[in-house]
Amino acid sequence: MANIVYAHTAHLDEVPAVVTDLSITETLNEFSTLSFSFVANDRNKIAAEAMLPQTRVLVPETGQWFRLSNVSPTSTGDVRTYQVSAVHVGTDLHDRYVENKLTNTQGLDQCMKLITEGTLFKYVIHDSFPNYSFSDGFGADYADSLLMNTLKDDFGFEFYVDNWTIHIYKMLGQTDGFIFIDGYNASKIQWTEDYSNIRTKIKGLGKQKDDGTYEATAEYNSPTQTIWGIKQAATIQDDRFTDNNSLLAYIKSKLQDYPIVQYTMEQAEFEHHAKLSEINNVAIGNSGLIKDRLGVDVDVRIIGMTIHPQDAKQSDTVTFGNKLFDYARNYTNLQKARKSNETLGKTISKLQINIGNIINTDANRKLWNIGEVEE
Repeated sequence: MANIVYAHTAHLDEVPAVVTDLSITETLNEFSTLSFSFVANDRNKIAAEAMLPQTRVLVPETGQWFRLSNVSPTSTGDVRTYQVSAVHVGTDLHDRYVENKLTNTQGLDQCMKLITEGTLFKYVIHDSFPNYSFSDGFGADYADSLLMNTLKDDFGFEFYVDNWTIHIYKMLGQTDGFIFIDGYNASKIQWTEDYSNIRTKIKGLGKQKDDGTYEATAEYNSPTQTIWGIKQAATIQDDRFTDNNSLLAYIKSKLQDYPIVQYTMEQAEFEHHAKLSEINNVAIGNSGLIKDRLGVDVDVRIIGMTIHPQDAKQSDTVTFGNKLFDYARNYTNLQKARKSNETLGKTISKLQINIGNIINTDANRKLWNIGEVEE
């Protein structure tokens, strides 16, 4: 069967296009991207004419809309081949520049009303968030920047966009959602580690008084000093804080006392009858376990995916990041695991069966218990 997408021009004309090499890349807290190619032959003649600014594309398998961002035609004999890139329609938030500013302490709902006013976008706040005090006000920027670069960090949320609806959570995904074992139901597991920005000590200063002193001060020494030594971060000064405890909690949240570790898995078995498919839930934000060929067990979280919804023969790829809130503990455990090659049952309390039994026989797969998945 031919692979079809539907292009809608600015005049709302619907044009089907027969495409190849379609892939969608999803990244945590970012707009997903789409790429595909097609040949401008007789059946795609009108589709080629629809490759215009503001044209949006529907991928029927996912139900998501994308806005064209780049079109590159190349002559190949008597016809042209088009390479097309697009960004999720969430990028339409960039069409709104928010001129007004909210001042002082504001709730997330009021801020979201401001950036979505006059647009097609709606939003759903699924969790509760405390109000935030804006020292310089909130606004005077593009709506997408205010969402992704200001509100996300200030209120501490994660989000995804379902066409024109923005969904906001404290944290996306499910815990204990998957397990991938190199050589069993996954292959080509690789990782990179970035140690460049590790800091283990930080100081904070609150609102400054007329005499030059501060109404609040705080200092935090991370327990990871036992691993990395004393590495001091830049002192934070913030006039919003007049309470020592609140300032302490804030500076702790700003300290990166762990290495940034990213795992990639080039090939994995995701299909319905794949090994461990009954417990694996692969989605952005979900966390789970990877076991590599050296016997190292790592708690990871899915932060990116590239999928091929129109081609079952193409292997999807997944990018994992470390679970930041407990990586120091995990890192210490990993060093021990390299030496002892401990089983999953010893290192992760929710996993109750020896990994060797799983690898040797599919019969035991039904015995796995990796914990309850949140609804």
